[in-house]
Amino acid sequence: MAETSLFLHDHRLDKDETGAICAKIEELTGQTVTQAIFKKRKNTFDAGSLLYVMASDEEFKEWLKHVRHIDVRIVILPYEENRLCKEAYAIPSDMEDAIKLAEGDSAHLMAHQVLCNDKVIIGCASAGHSGWISGKGFKALFRSVMESLFSLRLFPLQIVTAKEKEVSTASLLVESGAEAVMQIKRPYFFKASDNQCRRIASVIYAPQSILGALKLRFFLAKRKMNPSETLPAGIGTIKSEKITLKTGNSKPLHLTVDGTHSEAKEIVFETIESNAKIVTGWKGCASGEEKESLRTQNLPIDGDLISFFTRRTLPLVPIASEESFAELFMKLRNSARMSASYLLLLIVSVLMASTGLFQNSSPTIIGAMILAPLMAPIVAFAMGAVRFDETLMQRSIKTIFLSILIALAASALYAWWLPFAHVTDQMSMRTHPTLLDLAVAVFAGIAAAYGYSNSKVGESLAGVAIAVALVPPLCVSGIGIGWGSWPVFSNAFLLFLANIVGIIVASGAMFYILGYASSRYASAAFFIKLLMVAVIAVPLYLSTRTLVAEEQIYSRFADFHKIRLSSNTVVDVKLSGITHDTEGVYARFSVVTPRELNVTEREQITSALQSRLGKNIGMILTYRYRY
Repeated sequence: MAETSLFLHDHRLDKDETGAICAKIEELTGQTVTQAIFKKRKNTFDAGSLLYVMASDEEFKEWLKHVRHIDVRIVILPYEENRLCKEAYAIPSDMEDAIKLAEGDSAHLMAHQVLCNDKVIIGCASAGHSGWISGKGFKALFRSVMESLFSLRLFPLQIVTAKEKEVSTASLLVESGAEAVMQIKRPYFFKASDNQCRRIASVIYAPQSILGALKLRFFLAKRKMNPSETLPAGIGTIKSEKITLKTGNSKPLHLTVDGTHSEAKEIVFETIESNAKIVTGWKGCASGEEKESLRTQNLPIDGDLISFFTRRTLPLVPIASEESFAELFMKLRNSARMSASYLLLLIVSVLMASTGLFQNSSPTIIGAMILAPLMAPIVAFAMGAVRFDETLMQRSIKTIFLSILIALAASALYAWWLPFAHVTDQMSMRTHPTLLDLAVAVFAGIAAAYGYSNSKVGESLAGVAIAVALVPPLCVSGIGIGWGSWPVFSNAFLLFLANIVGIIVASGAMFYILGYASSRYASAAFFIKLLMVAVIAVPLYLSTRTLVAEEQIYSRFADFHKIRLSSNTVVDVKLSGITHDTEGVYARFSVVTPRELNVTEREQITSALQSRLGKNIGMILTYRYRY
């Protein structure tokens, strides 16, 4: 091979070390190699020269622009000061392997240079919030997690390719570099390709929520990932021979190029031909046309979304575009209509539930719960609230309101017609609502929203309908109207309202978490639901206090079972229940005696129970004799 071989080395290396390296090159290549200090040689080389270079990354970058017009081959030798070169060009860490790289037939020659705003880059450049993914280890991960929680905000971005394709989006960070370099740095975002000669490759990071940012950050922390056919949420990639990034506002972009920081309003990445060819360890590079590739389906491209994300910090959960999820919205809109089949199921379920309440029959009531169609318009209203869809909300409210009137009227007429006027246990269970009932409704609302949004689960969740029990308390309210009993009506209707509010709030929150919330009104919808919970929680809290007071009474008598009278007679005492009526609260006791007691002995029993029971609580004593 009739080419001149030179070994250009850093001036900080001593003569013995450079001499040993030069001897190793000559031994492996069989060529005579001349040594020279790197800084003293700029572009004084003969065409066809083979240059072995051991220099720092910064010096090498500056030197490349001086030799790009000279026909030379450059072999980079591993050195502690050229970490970027080794990573970017896939240079072996072993000196002997690096020297042999130039001698192998499979060596790839990089015949172009990558520029960022007319400056050579070796590795990659990042525009935006680069600190979010920088650093290794737990400390760096923890820092980025904390930033994700409080300060991340996307910036408006316009991307233009070499073929004048334009993409307007919002981004947190853009990483760009030679395609082969990015294939090494982010292999899980790029499909394997032999055509890596001249294209620039960019990764656009655009997480659309704090949860999305955390998920993406942990994804990057794994590092050992295989390339995927689909990109993760919030990730887009572009490949082109030229990529221009323009900020959509007056603020310049933070630019980091091979570790050097600056700012710019417009950033241009491009490749230019270079006669000086760098020997790399890249795997293949086919010749021919290199097509542009744009994978931007996971980026916010909708104008409203771009405006939303660039004006505030990231929301906690994903926000959906106005055009998304049309199938689900159509399903809910249909559910909100008062159709003939809906009306028939409603009346049948109300009459069936009312019959079960009078029968004191749980199976009958459960059957009515499953038949009742009331859940559908309530869930539809919850979706309308998170989307601020006025048409859906109005239609849902109309259906819910008419359903309530029909159910109350049907159950009231049924109670008025039947010759029964006593409160059964099944009725009584629905006249003492508490915060626990609201909690049940919340869980049911979560399940219902998930069922509607997930076609594999389906919206016909019988367990949800049974758990939340919308129709039975509504029927008890109607029975209270038929009897003219305000306490029965009001208490049961409070339970029904608690169920409705719980479902609306919980299913709305679930839709919000699943990404169905409107980008325009997400915050307003959230506060409206909080207000609804606060309003319904006040009477439920008062009712819950009653339940807690009852529990305290039961605890006082948990170990109190016998009373010894002055006559040495021992009687058995059991707290059998607690009753509420318009006159107050009464504790019901069952007293078992061995004989009939006189007035004095009965007064002793009453006094003992009252002292343990406390004031303001009445007693109902039932005496039984043990013979």
